[in-house]
Amino acid sequence: MITVDTVPIQQAKQLCREYHYSDIFPPHCLTTLGFYDQQGLGGVAIWGWGVRPKHTIQLLFPSLDTGDYWELCRLCCRDDLPRNTESQLLAGCTEWFRKHQPQRKLLYTWADGIRGKPGYVYQGSNWWYGGYINTEIYLTENHEPVHPRLMITRFGSRSKDVWTGMGLKRIRGKQFRYCMFLCGHKQRKKLIRESPIQWTKAYPKHDDLIWKIDAGEGSRETRDSPRIERSGQFRQSAFGSTGPSRTTNGQLCLF
Repeated sequence: MITVDTVPIQQAKQLCREYHYSDIFPPHCLTTLGFYDQQGLGGVAIWGWGVRPKHTIQLLFPSLDTGDYWELCRLCCRDDLPRNTESQLLAGCTEWFRKHQPQRKLLYTWADGIRGKPGYVYQGSNWWYGGYINTEIYLTENHEPVHPRLMITRFGSRSKDVWTGMGLKRIRGKQFRYCMFLCGHKQRKKLIRESPIQWTKAYPKHDDLIWKIDAGEGSRETRDSPRIERSGQFRQSAFGSTGPSRTTNGQLCLF
């Protein structure tokens, strides 16, 4: 276990920009923990909530509210550190929250199966696994991801006519749920009983990853991880500031 403490949020974000696959951050980054070594900041865990905090926790545990949990927004360590550093960092965070924020009942996160990550970091830290959901992203010809939410808010639709007209591919894959209970054994048993999710220690592995790729001519299934370059999920970076425009015949195009 690595001993952690609070670190400045801007230092944590800078480390993520250098070493994490996504350099854009969720909207509610509220508690930042990390550790230093002789080379400086070694690793960080940024905690907070996603875009719908209350909805998220009450889908999992109906009796809880936003003050009862944190969601892991970003986990990042320098590349030169040992492979188990992230799991050790998570263990340190668990102890820190139990000591300094005892009102928190649990920690929650997703593993990005769509990016080839079944969640080995959380498995190595003995987190509980809560199944998966199917999710999707869209890729430009340069392998830059476009989040489904952006398709709605910026382009008005994520219908096939829209994303094929923009020259995108649709990638469907899995996201895996994980949580770590901070509460005592009695309350943990109560929460597991009330949850509609089946929580277990039977973890997914790389063989459980699967993708469906559609370039507009029908979906094909593959076990080869698609190439996905860096971007952020909550604001677009693939199209520049102006976004796509339309040709004279009304088709969407990218510049």
